[in-house]
Amino acid sequence: MQRYFLDDQAMKNGNKAVIQGDDHHHIVRVMRMKPGDKVQVVVASIPYLAEIIAISETQVEVGILERVHDQSEAEIALTLLQGLPKGEKIDLVIRQAAEIGVAEIIVFQAERSVAKMAGDKREAKLLRWRKIAKEAAELAHRTVIPEVKFADSLKSALSILDPKTLKLLPYELQNGGLPSLKEVLRSVAIPSSAAFVIGPEGGFTEEEVQLAEASDWRLLTLGKRILRTETAGLVVASLLLYEWDQMGVN
Repeated sequence: MQRYFLDDQAMKNGNKAVIQGDDHHHIVRVMRMKPGDKVQVVVASIPYLAEIIAISETQVEVGILERVHDQSEAEIALTLLQGLPKGEKIDLVIRQAAEIGVAEIIVFQAERSVAKMAGDKREAKLLRWRKIAKEAAELAHRTVIPEVKFADSLKSALSILDPKTLKLLPYELQNGGLPSLKEVLRSVAIPSSAAFVIGPEGGFTEEEVQLAEASDWRLLTLGKRILRTETAGLVVASLLLYEWDQMGVN
């Protein structure tokens, strides 16, 4: 069943809601729904089952039938710090992270990022990325849309995080001796929040690694195989959620 995130003002008198904008277009032009069809809407992180009452040129009015009780969100808040990759790879990274359950995505301009985030295009890019995150969260039947932010450097990205967050850095250029992700996770208590950082295609510079180490990031290895930047984040998020029993399986 289709799920749509609505802002808090969309709810009317507690038993009706209005869907507008891109979601209105999706319901009318893409899904070709009609009055009587059912959808799910999320208002203030609460999902509801709703029935379409009326459709106009600008909005879809739905009646709220009942609250949907699900536990799709992980209890541990995950933050992905992603070095800006080339082309449209970042779209895939954001989509996958939002689907698997990441709570926050911070894209940063890494020293080895080939792509550059021009200042005059920043807001447009962020709007696009946030739309991708919203659509992916709807598809995955989440109740929260991941936050998407941009930082000018790894240093700026690191400063956004809560100091109490468990911080993990998979490092592909290590000379051996680094612990595996499993070893690190089994050596610490289960946290309330965790962050992991993934470099761009060229990886991290030594200066970036030293900066992270000085900020209490734990260096680790993901094994002998080198993963693409657009693959690594999904792998790490999946392993973290699985290891902490947060995949949502009853």
